[in-house]
Amino acid sequence: MPNYAHHTFEGGGVAVWHITESSDELYALLATHRYDAQLADKKNEARRAEWLAVRLLVKHLFGNVCEVAYHPTGRPYLKYGDVHISISHTKGYAVVAYHSTSPIGVDIEQISSRVERIAPRFTAPSESAYIENRTDGEREMYHLINWSAKETLYKLYDSPSMAEFREAFHIAPYELASCGAMQATIHSAEKNQATVHYHLFSDFVCTWAVGL
Repeated sequence: MPNYAHHTFEGGGVAVWHITESSDELYALLATHRYDAQLADKKNEARRAEWLAVRLLVKHLFGNVCEVAYHPTGRPYLKYGDVHISISHTKGYAVVAYHSTSPIGVDIEQISSRVERIAPRFTAPSESAYIENRTDGEREMYHLINWSAKETLYKLYDSPSMAEFREAFHIAPYELASCGAMQATIHSAEKNQATVHYHLFSDFVCTWAVGL
């Protein structure tokens, strides 16, 4: 099994590929020429590997017939399949989330301090209230999880009007754990609520949310 982790839930799941192969090895495993034209534009080795790993996950989950395509907004979908999908990748990992009946969003982020530098740009005052008095390590992890959660929500709602994360999404207080869920308010024409799930691993965090 190539999956680093495969978590299933009612109606769907989240599958993560731990990328240890070269892009040439991944291409050989994919064993199709249907993506050759798109792949030709990707010169960076790491990006090629991540892109191919996503397609291999789709092949593993849904079979050879399914193909990843994109709506004009950039939202991925499956040709020749009626399952909703969302995809993401970070250094060394690729992820595909899927659901049989509802839209889904997913994000994966390498654990590092890089998000700290931009935290003021996406953290709402209500979120700072439960983050700022934490230890340095906890504060860093909250910011990373919240950033990932907002990336997930942005993919789920697929609306350019939500690109300003600080205003568009507000994450309610929650306690850190190896896995859990948080409640989010989506500030759009009319307010909506969403539940975002997260899993913490040794070197990455993965978040996902299913639409109504």
